[in-house]
Amino acid sequence: MNTLLQITIGDDGKAQFFSDYASLEDELAVQISIRQKAEPYRGPHPDVAEDLVLWRRAKARELNVPPYFILHQKVLHAIADLKPSTREELTMVPGFGDKMFDKYGKDILEITTL
Repeated sequence: MNTLLQITIGDDGKAQFFSDYASLEDELAVQISIRQKAEPYRGPHPDVAEDLVLWRRAKARELNVPPYFILHQKVLHAIADLKPSTREELTMVPGFGDKMFDKYGKDILEITTL
C-alpha cells in the first residue's frame, strides 16, 4: 500500500506534510483543519461565558464563518469575566473596540446584563 499523504505535527505545533507525489496539489485536493481544544472558562461567570459561546456559534452559522471570526476565545472569556453593562465597559475589553461594538455589542450586552 502506498502512502498518499502523511501529516506530522511537531512539538512546535506546526504541521509537516509528506507525499509520494511531486506536487500534492496536482494529484490531491486536501483541506486540513487542525483545531486546538479551547481553554475551558474558569472565571466568575460561567453562565455568561456559556451564553456567549452559544451566541457566537449561532452568529458564526448565520454568517457562514468560523466562530473565532466573530470573537476569539480569550476575548469571549474577558467579556464574561467583566460582565459589562455599558458600551464603555465592553469596549474596554482588550480586542473589543468600537468596530466590534457596532457589529456585535448590542447582542453581547443583552447577554451580559441578564
